[in-house]
Amino acid sequence: MLGKCANPGCGCEFKRMGTGRIYTLHVSDPKRWGLPEHVKQKVVWLCAKCDHHKKVRFDHERCQVVLVNRHEHFRQSD
Repeated sequence: MLGKCANPGCGCEFKRMGTGRIYTLHVSDPKRWGLPEHVKQKVVWLCAKCDHHKKVRFDHERCQVVLVNRHEHFRQSD
């Protein structure tokens, strides 16, 4: 469920589709991502303001959502 912006420093609440950006990731082991077993997707939302200067990256090794500045590159460990 999308409740609020994925940026911990933002209090913007998700109210409707079409504002901000939704990021999804298919997960094979939901429990590692803190999800119930029947959920097969990690879904997060960035409000329009945060999405302007941030983007979401999924850290597969640590099973975490990571926010990075739009101009930065995120490298996953092999």
